[in-house]
Amino acid sequence: MASHIDFDERYKTGNTPWEINRPDLSLIDFVKETPVPPCRAIDIGCGTGNNVLWLAQQNFQATGYDLSPLAIKSARKKAAVARVNCSFVNTDFLLDEIADNSFDFAFDRGCFHHILDHDRRLAFAQKVGRILSRDGIWLSLIGNTDETRQGPGPPRLSASQISTAVEPYFQIISIKSHHFDFDHEGIPAMNWVCQMKKRSIQQ
Repeated sequence: MASHIDFDERYKTGNTPWEINRPDLSLIDFVKETPVPPCRAIDIGCGTGNNVLWLAQQNFQATGYDLSPLAIKSARKKAAVARVNCSFVNTDFLLDEIADNSFDFAFDRGCFHHILDHDRRLAFAQKVGRILSRDGIWLSLIGNTDETRQGPGPPRLSASQISTAVEPYFQIISIKSHHFDFDHEGIPAMNWVCQMKKRSIQQ
C-alpha cells in the first residue's frame, strides 16, 4: 500500500515518530463526544495496537490491520499483557480480501495520507466503504497541506484531494484542521480530522 516506506525496518530501528504508546486523543474525543456505541471496529494501519486495545476496552469488537509483521507482533504482546480481547491481522489492506460489511466503524491514524496516487486513494476509500455496514462511519486523521513545517513530517493532503477521493463513497460529515497527538519534542504536525459516513448509494 505504501511500498516506498519499509515500515518493518522503521519498527526494527525504532524510527517511529508516530508511536505514542497510548490511544490517540482525537479517537477518544470522537468516540465519547459523537458518541459512537460499541460495534465492530477496524483500525487500518494499526501499528502496535494502542487504539485497538483502547477500543476493545470500550467494548468494541476491535481488529487492527497493519503491513508490518513487527508491529503486529508487538500489538499482540500488548493485548496479551493487558488481557484485552481483540484481533490483529498482518496484511495489506488494499490487496487482501476482507468480507463486505465486516465492520461498522473504521479508523485510521495517518494511513490514508501515505497513498500518494489519486486512483489508489479512490480504491482505498472504496474498500473502506465496502467493508463497512450501512451508514458505517470512518474517522481518518490525515496530514494537512496547511502545514508549513520544514524537514521531516507526515505526508500531506489538501481538503480537495481528500474530498475528491472519498466523496463517491462517503458523505463528509466534518473535516477540521487540528494536529496529530504527539509525545515527542517539537511541534506536533497539523492534520485533518475527517469524519465520514458511508453513502447508501455510492456514486
